[in-house]
Amino acid sequence: MTAGVVPPWLYVFQSRFTAMLRTPLDSSSGTFRPSPRRYDAELRRGALPSRTLSGEERLASYNTQYWLRLFGIVQSAFPLTVRLVGYFQFNRYVSRFLTETPPRSWNIDRVPNGFESFFARVLTEERRRPEERAAFIEAAEIDAAWRRVFLAPESTPFRPTPADAQRLLSGRLRPSMTVAVLSEHWRMLELRARVIDESDEATLPLPERHAKRHHFALVRRPAGVGELSLGAREARLFALLGAHPVAEALARLEAECKEGERAELPAMTQRWLARSVELGFWSGAD
Repeated sequence: MTAGVVPPWLYVFQSRFTAMLRTPLDSSSGTFRPSPRRYDAELRRGALPSRTLSGEERLASYNTQYWLRLFGIVQSAFPLTVRLVGYFQFNRYVSRFLTETPPRSWNIDRVPNGFESFFARVLTEERRRPEERAAFIEAAEIDAAWRRVFLAPESTPFRPTPADAQRLLSGRLRPSMTVAVLSEHWRMLELRARVIDESDEATLPLPERHAKRHHFALVRRPAGVGELSLGAREARLFALLGAHPVAEALARLEAECKEGERAELPAMTQRWLARSVELGFWSGAD
């Protein structure tokens, strides 16, 4: 609401009421509680009591419901992360995130946007075990990628024709927003699939670590988001194709391979590219 297009008294009231709603809940006691004494004094004086609640208690109820709603939205967007971090500690991160970057969109589904970057930054500032920090960041990145793929707008998959072949070598493929290529060091995907529909809120230990880094793609399908296991070279190819023209990406991949791998590389890259096109990894070419 902008001053000048509404009555001044309404603008002042809405500003005070919004500030009250956004007042962070106090978590120092081990639970989240409102702090009415932090609200604007004029707003507190003007709040009328009900038959059962004082004016301040009514304001506190609005304040609490505002934060509980936002906590629930971000928890739903990061189901794996919240189970590993724990609900109480996770909500403390959410409170800090939304205090720094309050929601400004009419679309409440955008509230979690950017949380994974904030979370990674804050974790690097904390004194945690390096393994735990890396695992939490990995979980948040997987949750965020899953959400991006699921919410991505529909796009027509790129289907190159034989006539496109020569042009594509000097062009760059545009990755589709309905696909995300990721990797994990812990068995995060397995754990996420298990907890996604659970109502249990118990904090979970880190899942088993892979013997070697596992690469995969999240692909949106009509029935939801599917998972596709990728080889290390295949995942590397897709990362290079997203950053370089096709010919340069292929040359870089070849240069990274050992001598014994190069003889089979052309056939493998042709197979990987064909599968990526079939599954809609690309939305076009520049």
